[in-house]
Amino acid sequence: PDLSTSIYRKPTHTNLYLKHNSSTPTGTKISVIKSLTRRAYDLCSRQHLDAELDLVYRICLANGFPAHLTTTTMLKVRENILVPPVRPPKTDSSSLTVTLPYHPSLNQPLKKALRRHDVSLKNSSSPNLRCLLTQTKSSPPNNITPNVIYRVSCNECTASYIGQTKRPIEKRISEHEACYRLNNATDDATGNIKFAPALHALNSGHHIGWNSSEILTTTSSNSHLDLVEHAAINVLKPTLNRTDQISNINSLWNPSCNGSHPPSALNQATSRSSLTSLAPPSLPDTTLPDTSYYYL
Repeated sequence: PDLSTSIYRKPTHTNLYLKHNSSTPTGTKISVIKSLTRRAYDLCSRQHLDAELDLVYRICLANGFPAHLTTTTMLKVRENILVPPVRPPKTDSSSLTVTLPYHPSLNQPLKKALRRHDVSLKNSSSPNLRCLLTQTKSSPPNNITPNVIYRVSCNECTASYIGQTKRPIEKRISEHEACYRLNNATDDATGNIKFAPALHALNSGHHIGWNSSEILTTTSSNSHLDLVEHAAINVLKPTLNRTDQISNINSLWNPSCNGSHPPSALNQATSRSSLTSLAPPSLPDTTLPDTSYYYL
């Protein structure tokens, strides 16, 4: 039996990858060629390798990659497989890391300027048309949305409290309310305040709007909660928050936090019709270079 292996592509495969003229870091573009070439060497048997490398070359040309760049990158991948390079471990000694969307003309000058101040610049992907016009997943209801910054307000005065939670907000609010019902707003051992809204209700006799708690904003990662909460407290200045318990944020962020305005409510995601699928691009009739030297 034939036990050889090759790359399988679905009949609906479009051969569409990241375009070379897209506004993306150069390293990300080259990684397309590297990953396709590396996959061919890893998965293809010897008798199928030449045909797969030919196809990878033509696919890269169809997506706008220059022939010289494609050939050079494929050869470099082959050399690294034959003689794996010894790379020293990466050490990033920067005291602060900033993540910004990639800009083709500003990225390198900005990276050099920040490096002089011991700041490392990382790039994030900007929203594309597909992200803006399609929605493959439905948004969860507000009451089970994780990683939120919320506000609890008093129904009888202007007092309010801003907090954060990695869990659904309904669980966090239920803990606030339970502390009020059980008269457990402070720690008996240390005397520290455990739940400021509950303590306000117990001391003043006011009613807290537990059921009308407001989600100010959400974050994509729980690692951003401290910074966003710090900004919300600096801007909205809730009276029930203790300033000595504000998250320990690097002072470099203070100008941004003091000038930022978190959304007043969680934006509801709306469903949109998906774009029609694109037809597979036709591969250019290009004379392919001799790929016999690609063999291991």
